[in-house]
Amino acid sequence: MVDALLEARRVLVAEGIVIDVRPIAAPAMIESVSADRVTAAVQIDAHGAAEDEAAADAAVRDALTHGWLAFERGRQFDSEVYYDSVVDLKAFVETSKRMRGASIPYEELEERRIDLGVATGQASRLRCHRPWMMSVYRKANP
Repeated sequence: MVDALLEARRVLVAEGIVIDVRPIAAPAMIESVSADRVTAAVQIDAHGAAEDEAAADAAVRDALTHGWLAFERGRQFDSEVYYDSVVDLKAFVETSKRMRGASIPYEELEERRIDLGVATGQASRLRCHRPWMMSVYRKANP
């Protein structure tokens, strides 16, 4: 990753920027939603890629220390992904590096989703909130 940041700096125009967007090591929240109602969330451990996060953080620190890039700004935001059922959620989790090993109460989530649909008379889905961070780095002067 350090080599990738050095190469990015090499090909950037003067004052060019590098944008680093990645999930924050924090629990994901999964809830059932309908058009006008949301049920209580279930918190899921989504930290499955700690070694990748540590490597990325170390590479960015290295680029800053060497003066290749300069931090300009950062902003945290939430990402929301919707699933029609736990079958869809499970299919995603099975391919997700971060969530693959998480203990997820699929039956409970599907029961909540169905109950919400019955209670509201509306279609209901599962919504997964995950915090992300976007950081902007500018090419440092040569």
